Amino acid sequence: MKSSIHRHGSGLLLLGLLAVPVLGYGALAKAKRAPITSQQEQALIQGHKSWSKTSYSKRRSAMDRALACVDAAQSKDDLKTCRKQRKETRRALRQEHRAYMNQVREQAGLPIRDEKPRRRKIRRAPKA
Repeated sequence: MKSSIHRHGSGLLLLGLLAVPVLGYGALAKAKRAPITSQQEQALIQGHKSWSKTSYSKRRSAMDRALACVDAAQSKDDLKTCRKQRKETRRALRQEHRAYMNQVREQAGLPIRDEKPRRRKIRRAPKA
């Protein structure tokens, strides 16, 4: 006995409709954005290059401080403190980068980007 889906030939249609959510919402959001011009793209590239050059010393000193912290660590708690400091430093650099690139985007006539909302990780309860 054939099912009604096969009889009506809409099996492929149904399969196609089920596959649409696989594209995700990111692809839909990109499709809605206006395309950028080649001048705007060049401005963004120059901004990224400029940031990379100017922030090099900051990134290098942050890595040196992290390495010195790990070398000086005497306990597991000290290592944990080093990791927290390293993460905080990276977070601050990311915020600086976002602010710098937003200035570049604004000068190029592009909309600024807000901070991405982060999903909280679901942590398991510690083992007893």
